[in-house]
Amino acid sequence: MHSPKSARLTAMSGASDPIVESPSRVDRPPHDLGGRSGYGPVRTDEGEIFGEPWEPRAFAVTQFAQGLSEFNTDAFRHGIEREDPDLYATLGYFDRWIRNAERMLVEGGVVATDAVSARLAGEEPIGRTERTTDATAPLGRGAARPTSSPQLFDVGDRVRVLHGVDHSGHSRIPGYVRGQAGIVEIVNDSWVFPDTHAHGRGEEPCWVYAVRFDAAALWPEDAIVAGSQSVVVDLYEPYLTLDRKSD
Repeated sequence: MHSPKSARLTAMSGASDPIVESPSRVDRPPHDLGGRSGYGPVRTDEGEIFGEPWEPRAFAVTQFAQGLSEFNTDAFRHGIEREDPDLYATLGYFDRWIRNAERMLVEGGVVATDAVSARLAGEEPIGRTERTTDATAPLGRGAARPTSSPQLFDVGDRVRVLHGVDHSGHSRIPGYVRGQAGIVEIVNDSWVFPDTHAHGRGEEPCWVYAVRFDAAALWPEDAIVAGSQSVVVDLYEPYLTLDRKSD
């Protein structure tokens, strides 16, 4: 289980200027907001986890629904990612959670497809009740898992992140590092691989690496501002290849 973030993105800044994306980053799903411009500042509420009185209940209901529906954490996250793209940016953090609670209960075969709408209308549901998801329940606590596979990369290796990502499935590759080269800073042991775990294809534990990227290379249009700053991202081994290209 994971706790809600206290930092919330303010959906759309209201600026009149259109959002301009680098050509290599336009093909990104709505939830992949990291490194994108035009969405306003990140608002932080110091010491506050919940911003509205109904949010603690939404948190509890969603966690309960996740358990009843037998969705592991990665399947849960993928459910939120499948929110209607036109609605995603207009919904708050816990709005997405509570909508995903209904999604999990329906796909998990716990309630009928029209259970919520029928209840609101004071009617009996007539939709089907059947499990239609490939999601599975978690096999253990947390996500750290041992692996018998040797690590492919070492500290100091120059690696490149895969560019192509199938947006129909779950992935933890931030769009702003796709296709980019960086240096391995830390080897973070082995962890459950979200891309398979979210879709009922097993935990497939693999090594995770902290990779450092030059900020100016990630955002060349802001190279002067970026200066000599760097960004470190944790990336799963299947996302990486050894990069032999010279700078």
